[in-house]
Amino acid sequence: MKKIFTLLFCIGLFGQNFNTTNFDIDSNFSIIQNQITAEYKKKVINYAGNRYYFKKPQNALILLFDGEKPINVKTNYNLLEQTFDIDAENNKTLKLLSNKVSRVSFAEKNFISLKGKFYELINENQSFLLLADTFLELYEPSYTAGIQEKPEPTYRRNNSLLLYVDNKMKKIERRKKFLLSMFSKNMSKEINSYIKKNKISPGDNEDLSNLFLEFFDHLKI
Repeated sequence: MKKIFTLLFCIGLFGQNFNTTNFDIDSNFSIIQNQITAEYKKKVINYAGNRYYFKKPQNALILLFDGEKPINVKTNYNLLEQTFDIDAENNKTLKLLSNKVSRVSFAEKNFISLKGKFYELINENQSFLLLADTFLELYEPSYTAGIQEKPEPTYRRNNSLLLYVDNKMKKIERRKKFLLSMFSKNMSKEINSYIKKNKISPGDNEDLSNLFLEFFDHLKI
């Protein structure tokens, strides 16, 4: 649990208020360019739609693993590349390195780096983290061969919900049956009663957080 508590300290420090006057902020772009980012080496995937989490880049605070003071930057989460893009000189785009950056905090959204990947932080407490993995997946529209031309494949936005406990990641299916299977079998009746009484919806992140908190000691993860 030590790793969770360390992570929660960072979350608590930056998760509540996006007020840069409270911190010693570094805006030196050379640190960004030389220490915590890299250029895209591979060919960028051709995609006509919006490949980013936000409609346009947003101001953010970047917290580093090495404990250096946070950095203020304008960035956006690239759903295809699964990292944050930062515009640089000569029309270059840099990507944040998840092994250097522990946290990216926006005004209303927070992302953390775990196991070499960025996740949106949905909820946190001393026992677990509830995370979202938002991405663009390849989608091939159906068609009738010989009658219709084969349509071009497209990308569509998708989202996975995950529970992080004791350095383990568990993907959550938004189904009641699956949720019950995450807990000890002898607790099924009590949990089922709790779900009905509190009108827990598998599609509501806050409801799921309350469920995991209430029966955390009985999780099988």
